[in-house]
Amino acid sequence: MKIRRPNAVLVARHDWAENLATFTVRPDGWELPDFHPGQFSNLALPAGDDWDEETGASIRRAYSIASTPGKDTMEFFIRRVDEGALTPKLFDLPIGGRLYLEQKVAGHFTIESAADAEDLVLVGTGTGIAPYWPIMQDRSLRARFGRTILLYSDRYVKDLGYIDEFRALEQDEPNFLFFPTITGPEPEEAWGGLRGRVNKHLVPDVYEALTGKPLTPERCQVFLCGNPQMIVDVQSTLEPFGFKKNRKRDPGQLHMEKYW
Repeated sequence: MKIRRPNAVLVARHDWAENLATFTVRPDGWELPDFHPGQFSNLALPAGDDWDEETGASIRRAYSIASTPGKDTMEFFIRRVDEGALTPKLFDLPIGGRLYLEQKVAGHFTIESAADAEDLVLVGTGTGIAPYWPIMQDRSLRARFGRTILLYSDRYVKDLGYIDEFRALEQDEPNFLFFPTITGPEPEEAWGGLRGRVNKHLVPDVYEALTGKPLTPERCQVFLCGNPQMIVDVQSTLEPFGFKKNRKRDPGQLHMEKYW
């Protein structure tokens, strides 16, 4: 796709840690489309030092929308990858800098695709937590589910973006249980919470001990977003217990969105 000029402005950036930030983007001269939490859009910057109207050469990547609908801006939760083509350019972009924001949204990783269930289980690793933030902010979206369980993993505590915001929601919402877990070698004084990869905590007997209720395909819908290997691991963990991938013509309990 040729992109000859920018159509949006970076209006804010919140840094959670070094090389981890939420970018707030406002369209320039057009209105954002309606979307469902869990969908994504594309950001782009020129392939060279500046926009080339002749070639339209650009670098474009898809990112889950980390903000709620109805605003005049969109937010994206992004980690800088030094060897990446786009993220170093994004992190070097100053506030007020211009970029391209796709005018369309896409994706089926929305809770509208899930059947009613007693537990809505949201599992995210790294920036795979992005689509869950807007889902969690609108409680009406989750009215069909008895409880919402959020399991969120990264290597280090500093990389758990939105952790304080999720903890505040947990205090305010009795039917929301939040379980952050880390996989890196943090000392005990830095982290007294759960440790280990998310699939470790999604073994049914471990999940029941953690949440107080069973993890079964009859009562749970499970969303997985982030590292593709995590998705493979969780799918392998849960399929022997009767869970299967959700498909439009063959409904199941596992909903997946792979990052990279």
